[in-house]
Amino acid sequence: MSTQLYKSKLSAASYVRRTRLIIGLDLTVDMATVPRSGVEGAKDELEQRAIDIIRKTTEYCVAFKFNRQIVLPLGLFDRIPNLLDIIHDEGLTAIMDCKINDIGSTNEWIARYYFDAGFDAIIVNPFVGWEGGLDSVFKVARNRHKGIITLCYMSHPASDEGYGLRIMMNKKEHEPLYLEFARRALKWDVDGVVVGATYPERIREVKRIIGDDIPIISPGVGTQGGGARDAIDAGASYVIIARSIVNADNPADAARSFAEMTR
Repeated sequence: MSTQLYKSKLSAASYVRRTRLIIGLDLTVDMATVPRSGVEGAKDELEQRAIDIIRKTTEYCVAFKFNRQIVLPLGLFDRIPNLLDIIHDEGLTAIMDCKINDIGSTNEWIARYYFDAGFDAIIVNPFVGWEGGLDSVFKVARNRHKGIITLCYMSHPASDEGYGLRIMMNKKEHEPLYLEFARRALKWDVDGVVVGATYPERIREVKRIIGDDIPIISPGVGTQGGGARDAIDAGASYVIIARSIVNADNPADAARSFAEMTR
């Protein structure tokens, strides 16, 4: 079942660049305010901003993470492959934060499209389960030597309302859902689990279950209030930082500073 090739790529990039930083390209454009005649120009500007950030920050990170707010305006098979080619030319990889969470046939096509576009790994939601849920996604990833990262506990304030729900283990014992998700990550042999940097104690709890077999990837550093060093000290292998870098006056300086915190 293993998709460990991608896990190894992250580790190798971290070793070479001496950093544990993943940069989130959370760039946006308000297309509703753009006249139809200016749509292509708005896309050009957004694409160029992304290219500039990639080229200025590659030496400080192990990978780039994309979210839908940049994929939707630029187009999965239109301008996004150009950005992925630039990342690959720099010797790095790209993660698509699509949080797959549907029935198997839909999930399979979502995964195929993202991998066809050039992404090296995708993020999925273990809540949907295995049979008829994520089994088809893992099959596609294995066949293409791609990576799968599962959600475990997110970084936003309401994360506990979902991932912290208590589930019944037997008639007397209950535990939070995120611990079950950690065990599923072990069972499925994933390439990483997402645990918010805003919750260091959750990182410690998950780390006690998965050990060193699966890297913990922690978003929420910077704008959301999480600390890079706090997350790593708690057991995170990598931290994801997006807005604090891409919206900085000098993204390269911001990336360098955060990278130093992770060493």
